[in-house]
Amino acid sequence: MKILYKKKETLPIEELKNYQLKQINKILSKVKNTPYYKNKLPDRVESLSEFSQLSFLSKNDLRDAFPYQLLSCPKEKLVRINASSGTTGIPTLSYSTEKDLILYTENEKLHYSHTGLSSKDIIQCMIGFNLFTAGWGCYHGAMGLGASVIPSGPGNTQRQITLLKQLKANYCFSTPGYLQHLLEVISENEWKDISLKIALTGGEPLTKEFQQLAKEKYNLEIYNFYGMTEFATHIASECHMHSGLHINEDYFYPEIVDPDTNKILPVGEYGELVLTNLKREAMPLIRYRTRDITRIIPEQCPCGRTHIKIEPITHRIDDMIIINGVNIYPSQIEECIYKHLNSATNYLIHITTDKAIKKLTVDIEIQDEIINNKSKLINLEKSIVESLKASITITPKIKFIPLKTIPENRGKSKRILFE
Repeated sequence: MKILYKKKETLPIEELKNYQLKQINKILSKVKNTPYYKNKLPDRVESLSEFSQLSFLSKNDLRDAFPYQLLSCPKEKLVRINASSGTTGIPTLSYSTEKDLILYTENEKLHYSHTGLSSKDIIQCMIGFNLFTAGWGCYHGAMGLGASVIPSGPGNTQRQITLLKQLKANYCFSTPGYLQHLLEVISENEWKDISLKIALTGGEPLTKEFQQLAKEKYNLEIYNFYGMTEFATHIASECHMHSGLHINEDYFYPEIVDPDTNKILPVGEYGELVLTNLKREAMPLIRYRTRDITRIIPEQCPCGRTHIKIEPITHRIDDMIIINGVNIYPSQIEECIYKHLNSATNYLIHITTDKAIKKLTVDIEIQDEIINNKSKLINLEKSIVESLKASITITPKIKFIPLKTIPENRGKSKRILFE
């Protein structure tokens, strides 16, 4: 598959590191007079290892800096402000200038080109065009490559299906959870009238099991994307090799740190991803703790790109559930479910507490023919329980429920209920 920016994406490693150091020093000089960073950082560093000794930036810092303490340009230059949901009452803001939007478009074009998207394609964007940035990323990247964009937004599944039938989009962008729901709802007869061949997903973890299921059952190839509202653009994406997510190192400087000791980890070890903007005008973030766990893949990608790859994000530090002293992540549960089901499905994790003892119950939507087949149901329950026990060391209770029982989510899937 053609590399869009071949010179940049195949730059020799040493040249790339020199470029990153040069950009880091430009950013350090730029932010030194912002209200938040004033007197907190040096004017420059002599090496990337010296840079890795600087202080971190966290989401709490972004909230403390609300609304304009991190702004590194005059307010008059701003053309767009995005924000996170603000679950604590204070949203995380993300500012953009006209120059930033141009940079975002170039960055998004790079990521969307990894999937082969071109002016011949139509992409149905099932992500919201609102305060979050994902829908805007789809808009900038796809239109930058000349593709036609259908901004259908999230939810309203029957309308999504109607648009897919009528307008014949061959690409779509969605959260993995909503894509699962969509495939679950579309009947075999309806699928014959749908032209979807490639799905791009982001916003929450994508399991290899669901990726494989979509390919085998629906002939639908899924590409994994990774981004954050804080950075206003996608950070990493899969190429056609599906062997990890390329970070655009021309735009980001990535580090992997031990979340407990804060020390830089060797290449190949799992830890927390820390990111620094290298070009952003309105709001450069320096050594930002993403709370996402991944690792840098040591091997260079066969596609020819020299920019590093990271493992798909399977969980966030904040998503971890502790049940009677055992650390569990929702993605572990999903992986086990998909080992035993051959169709897209929805599930919900219930955590209950009885006399200080926590219990785990998993609701799993399945077809009526399985629910009505007692022996098949018993065998399926036994297989999933044994698989989960082997993976998470806890024996859960499994409850099978009819399809469409769990309410549809328009955005990121809500997988855990504490009761």
